[in-house]
Amino acid sequence: MFRKLFSNKKDEIRRLESVDQLQAGDIVLFKYRESLPPELREKEFQVSKVGTYEYSSGTSKEVVLKDANNSVYFMALEEDDGEQYLTLGNKISRQQVYSLFDGDAFSELWSEQWVELELLQHPEDLDGWVTERYSQTIKDQPAYYYGRDCHDTDLSQAEDGEELRFHECEGDDDHYGLNIEISDDGSTDVFLQVYCPTDVIAEMWPHGD
Repeated sequence: MFRKLFSNKKDEIRRLESVDQLQAGDIVLFKYRESLPPELREKEFQVSKVGTYEYSSGTSKEVVLKDANNSVYFMALEEDDGEQYLTLGNKISRQQVYSLFDGDAFSELWSEQWVELELLQHPEDLDGWVTERYSQTIKDQPAYYYGRDCHDTDLSQAEDGEELRFHECEGDDDHYGLNIEISDDGSTDVFLQVYCPTDVIAEMWPHGD
């Protein structure tokens, strides 16, 4: 009897083998890797929220990570030519945007020109998140954001998606990126991004285990 109960409980334990299996409450531990920003190296984070972006090319799951000091970062599992990688994001303020980039040059992202941005300064608190030059690669593209995990979900009839438009820039070294999201109400969010292999994650634990 006890063996049966124990076996059933063991069978119910979620085993996390991929980022796309993460749910709210799960724990993620990063390895020490030079490719990671310093505040992520060998640090543990809890998944505070799971969401999904829907693009013309498909969907991308995003998890919101929070550390013990309530600092928030974003992690998405992406795929390129059959290879999976992680996009790690750090949302920055308007003040930080204009300390990093020339305001006139940044506003050109919305123009008909494809923009080249140069970093004005390399602040210590954003070490590992920025590079010297960015080139615009996506301009004013539509997307939808869903505040839930939409893995294996048909979104053709979904009505809970938040409509947005976005611009993207990539660094010259293909390791850094810049994402600008404009919501339907006109509010704008800017994210510094770092692209990393999935093996920068040391371990993942299910919530409650």
